[in-house]
Amino acid sequence: MNWTIGSHMGLVSELRRRNVFRVAIAYLVVAWLIVQVGATLAPALHLGDWVNTALLFFLILGFPVALVFAWAFEITPDGLKKEKDVDRAASITHATGRKLNFFIIGLMGAAIIFLVLDNYVFPVTVSDPAEDAPQQTVSKPAEAANSIAVLPFNNRSAIAEDAYFVDGIRDDILTQLAKLSSFGKVISRTSMEQYRDTSKAIPQIGRELGVATILEGGIQRAGDRVRINVQLIDASTDEHLWAETYDRTLTATNIFAIQSEIVETVVQQLNVNLTSEETQQLATMPTQNIAAYTAYLKGKNEAAIETMASLNVAIDHFKSAIEIDPDFALAYIGLADAYLTLGANFLGGLSNDESNALAEPPLNQALVLDPNSGEAHAILGLLRQQQGNAQAAEQAYRQAIKLQPNSARAFRLYGRLRSRQGRNQEAMELLQKALNLDPFSAGVNFDVGRLYDLSGQFDEALDWYLRVLEIEPDHAFSYVYIAAIHLLVRGRADESLVWYQKAARNDALSPSLQSAQAIAYLELGDSNSAKEWVDRGLELEASAFWPLWTSLLHSLYTGNDTAAQADARRLLELNPREWGALHVLRNADLAAGRYEVARSRFKMAFRELFEPEVPTVNAQNYSSAIDLALVLIHLGEQQRADDLLERSLQVLETLPRLGTDGYWISDVRVYALQQRPQRALRALRQAIDEGWRFLTWFYLEHDPNLDLIRGEPAFQEMYAELQADLLAQAQRVAELRASGELLPASAMSP
Repeated sequence: MNWTIGSHMGLVSELRRRNVFRVAIAYLVVAWLIVQVGATLAPALHLGDWVNTALLFFLILGFPVALVFAWAFEITPDGLKKEKDVDRAASITHATGRKLNFFIIGLMGAAIIFLVLDNYVFPVTVSDPAEDAPQQTVSKPAEAANSIAVLPFNNRSAIAEDAYFVDGIRDDILTQLAKLSSFGKVISRTSMEQYRDTSKAIPQIGRELGVATILEGGIQRAGDRVRINVQLIDASTDEHLWAETYDRTLTATNIFAIQSEIVETVVQQLNVNLTSEETQQLATMPTQNIAAYTAYLKGKNEAAIETMASLNVAIDHFKSAIEIDPDFALAYIGLADAYLTLGANFLGGLSNDESNALAEPPLNQALVLDPNSGEAHAILGLLRQQQGNAQAAEQAYRQAIKLQPNSARAFRLYGRLRSRQGRNQEAMELLQKALNLDPFSAGVNFDVGRLYDLSGQFDEALDWYLRVLEIEPDHAFSYVYIAAIHLLVRGRADESLVWYQKAARNDALSPSLQSAQAIAYLELGDSNSAKEWVDRGLELEASAFWPLWTSLLHSLYTGNDTAAQADARRLLELNPREWGALHVLRNADLAAGRYEVARSRFKMAFRELFEPEVPTVNAQNYSSAIDLALVLIHLGEQQRADDLLERSLQVLETLPRLGTDGYWISDVRVYALQQRPQRALRALRQAIDEGWRFLTWFYLEHDPNLDLIRGEPAFQEMYAELQADLLAQAQRVAELRASGELLPASAMSP
C-alpha cells in the first residue's frame, strides 16, 4: 500500500500499528535473558570472556534488523507477507499485538524469576582454585646418569674458624660441576648439609639422593700452606674410583687451579664430555687476590644463615671483597643476592623497592664482569620479578638454566614465577626439578608448600611447612606461614600467636617478625599487647613495612585516625600501590567529601584502572579497584564503577577465599556496592562459616563499602558471633601467657 508520513504523530501511530514498539520491547527482554544465561553458563563451561562479548555483539547487531523486519513484514493467516502487499482492511496487526503483549508479560515474568533466583535462592558460588592446583605429586629423587653429590669437606685445620674456608672451597667445586651440561644431576649444597659428620654409609647416601657417585674430601690450612685431599666413590659399591692429595702454597691462583683440576679429573673418571666453552670457563680465575676470596667466603657463610643480622654481616664482607678486588664478579653477585634476601617479607628492614634499588647496581656490574654467570642471571630474574617485569624475569631464569643446568635455585625461582602467574602445573614441574637437585633444601620444600598454599590446598601446604621444620628447625618463614594458616584459614588467632612467636624467637632482630604478632592481638581485642609488639618492631626499624603497617592498624583500632593516616602516608612512600594505606586515606577523603583527591591518588598508583577502553583488574589490584569504585560512585561515574566491580568479581573466581593470597570478604564488599544486600549477607555468612577471622574489626566497623548492610540485623548477629568466638580465643591466650608459653615483647631479647 502507499503511505506517506504526514507528521511525526503519524509516524508514531504507524510504528504502533505495525507492532514495532512491541517487537523492540520483546527483543530487549529476550536479549537481556540471553546475556544473563550466557554469563552464568560461560564460566561453568570454561568458555573464555570472548563468548559473552561475541554474544552481546550479535544481539546488538540484530536489534535494528528486528525493527526493520517488524516494519516491513506482517504475519497473516496465509503466512509472512510484506506489509505493502497486505490490504489495510484485512490486516490483523491488532491481534498480533495482543499476542505480543502476552509474550512480553511472560518474558518479564521469566526475568523476575531469574533475578529472584540469582539474588535470593542460589548460594554464592566462587570457583575452587584447587581445580587449577598442581596435580603432579613430588616423587623420590631418581638416580640419573653422570650424577654426583659432594659431601661437606672435613676441616682438618687446628683452627675451628677455618670452617668457612673449607665450606667455601667445597661450594666452589660444587658450583663448577653444576655448570657442566653433561651431568645429569649435581646435588645442591643445602641438601648436603645434613650429611655433615654423618655416620651413614656411602651407598645409603647415594640411594637417598639418587646419585651414582659421591665426592668427599678434607682441607687443612697451616700458615701459607694448604692441603686438599679428595676421593671419588662409586655410590652403589662404595669403591674408590679416584683419590688425590694437593699440597700447595696458599694463593688464590693455587686454590682455583686445584678446584679446576678436581673438576676436570671427575669429568674424566665419569667419561663426561666438556664443551670448549666449559673448558675455558674452568680455566678462568674469579680473583687472584686471596684476601678478596677469603672475604667473599666469609660473606657466603653468613648469607647462608639468612637472618637479618647475618645478612648485614655478609654485606660487609662482600663489600670488603669488592674493595680489595673491584673486578671480583662473585662478590658483586653475593652482595646483590644479600640485599634481595634482606628485602624479603618478614625478614629485613628493607622494602622490596629499597632492596631492589640496592641490588641492581652490583648485579649489573657482575653481569658486565661475567655475562655468562648462571648465578647472576638467576638473581637478575628474581630482581625483575620483584620489579613486576615477568617477561624479563622469565628470560633471565631460562638463561640461568642454560648456563647452569643443575642450578636448583634457578629452577626454584622460575617455579615461583610460574606459581605467581597461576600456572601451577608448570610451577610444580619446575619445583620437582629443583627438588631432584636439592631434595633436602628447606627453601625448595618451603616453595612447594607455598605453591599448595597459593592454590588453596592448605592442609597440603601445612604438611610441607612442617616438613621444612624437620629439615631446618630454625626456618623462620615456615613458622610465619604456619601461623598464617591458623589465622587466615582456620580463624584461630590464638594458635597463630604460638607460631608467630616461634618465628620471632628465631630472629629477634627482624622488625617484621617481631611486629607481626600485633595483628593477632588486635583481632583478639588486646590492644595493649598489640602495642608492645608494634613498639618492638618500630624500635628495631621505624621505617620498615610491617612495623608501620601494624602501627597503622593499632592507631585505627584505638581511634587515633590522625596517627593512622600519618602511617599510611609513610607506607605509600615505601610502596605507592600499598592497598591498606590507600584504603585508610580513601576513607578519610570520603568522610571529608574529598572525592577528587581520592580519585587522583588512585590514578597515580593504578593507572591501569583508568584505561579508557578496558581497565585492567587483576590479582594484584582488585582490592584497590573495589575501593576506587566507591569513590567513582560518589563522583557520578557509575558505569566505570560498575565495570570495575564486575571485573573484580571475575578475578575473585580465580582466587581462594582464605589464606595469605585470599580475597577474604572482597565479594561482600562488591555486592554491597552493587546494592545487592542479600547477596552480600550470604557471602559474609559463607566467609564466616569457612573460617574467616582476619581483620574483622577493620572491615566490619570501618569499611564504608559495607555501609549498605552494616545496619542489617543479620549483619549485627554475625558480628556478635565473631566477637564471641574471638573472646574465647583471647581467654586461651591469657592462659598461654600465664603459663609462660607466650612471652611479652619485653622478654624478647636479641
